[in-house]
Amino acid sequence: MSGTNRSNNERTIAETAIQIRPEKGYDGFEGWGTSLAWWGHIVGRWSSEEKLDEVMDLIFDADKGLGLNIIRYNIGGGENPAIQPNTLRPGGDVPGFQPEKGQWNWNADEGQRNVMLAAIKRGVDLAEAFSNSPPYWMTISGSVTGAVDGGNNLREDSYEEFADYLTEVVKHYKEVHGITFRTLNPLNEPVSNWWRKGNIQEGAHFSIDKQMEIIKKTALSLQLKGLSGTAVSAPDENSVDEVLEMLHGYDEDTFNSIAQINTHTYTGFGLAELRELAKVKGKKLWMSEYGTGGTGPHNHEDMSCVMELAERVISDLRLLQPAAWVYWQAVEDESAQNNWGFIHSDFRVGDSQYEITKQYYAMAQFSKFIRPGSRILITDDPHSVAAYDAANNRLTVVVHNQGGPRQAVYDLSAFGADRSTAKVYRTTERDNLAESELSMNSNKITLDLEAQSVTTVILSDITI
Repeated sequence: MSGTNRSNNERTIAETAIQIRPEKGYDGFEGWGTSLAWWGHIVGRWSSEEKLDEVMDLIFDADKGLGLNIIRYNIGGGENPAIQPNTLRPGGDVPGFQPEKGQWNWNADEGQRNVMLAAIKRGVDLAEAFSNSPPYWMTISGSVTGAVDGGNNLREDSYEEFADYLTEVVKHYKEVHGITFRTLNPLNEPVSNWWRKGNIQEGAHFSIDKQMEIIKKTALSLQLKGLSGTAVSAPDENSVDEVLEMLHGYDEDTFNSIAQINTHTYTGFGLAELRELAKVKGKKLWMSEYGTGGTGPHNHEDMSCVMELAERVISDLRLLQPAAWVYWQAVEDESAQNNWGFIHSDFRVGDSQYEITKQYYAMAQFSKFIRPGSRILITDDPHSVAAYDAANNRLTVVVHNQGGPRQAVYDLSAFGADRSTAKVYRTTERDNLAESELSMNSNKITLDLEAQSVTTVILSDITI
């Protein structure tokens, strides 16, 4: 292609405005979150209260940090103390509240509890409880890491007992700490066959018939205990397509026992199909877990995970259209030498030291500016998403550019604007949430998108 033709094509692309229409989107966005689990167990027991407060602000404070407003609390099973050496990864040994049959220890899990209370103090307003495994003494293998063959691991005579365990924890947190978990999920990636004894984390396989059994028993246990503020969510499979497969296999009583559909979006293609199924069934839909470490070697400045995170968030909001978007663990173990997470700390040491990763700023490009209550708007561009905050008359556009430098023009003529400038925030290999200003011309904004970048545009005093 000649240089002249290339220039003409680039000019044509730049002048093709991307439409943002207020009627094209969905309401009911509840916010952004993280599971606590392993990092909560470690960080919540740091010796330095000052360092703990810093991390809590970085994650949960809307002004000082990411402003995550949703937490998923992991009800630990608690590994069999007779298994030596313990195979669980650093932080993965989340304590259970029932170390032996008939014995309760409500002082257990101090770390996660400290983080949860600190998060609520900073504005977290939605909490879900979930389980990775039943207590070891309810399992067939005698271990919370899974069955020997990767199959069902909850003993046949323990389904009611497991439901009672989970709901008793929910009841305790409500009565003692004033925390109402809106949902409780007894499952985590249950159809997966990688939950085998000797694994490095808690996990339990449940075949579809056993999923239905524990879902119904958990819903009944909540009802019998008068815990009307808590409903069951499920099934939290690793893949969107696995979630669809499970839901299509559930009987009517099981579906009626669920108030919320949870899915992970690590893999799968049926995002739009799951969205429509949830709508038909009248169920709330959450993207309850996703995380990425990118493709590069361990490096706190890694950009491959930034690109993967931004692409996933935008794709999920556009196609799945969940009410909430929840990252797996905001803090990851530095000793694992990977690029997962927004903050790294060595879980083996627990010395109150931490480092912020590039992925932290990529998450901030979304969570700091698209706030709970916003209407998510579906643009004509697959690389961007927008949101309108009616309470603050604010329009936000986030665009992800994985390729080389390019321009993007957005047409805002469907909105009324009282000002001609916008704030721009950009994360690139060089910048972390760098702020600048942009002028609006003829109801259009033109963005010069850097290579490997995430850009957020904030327009205030915008009306529909």
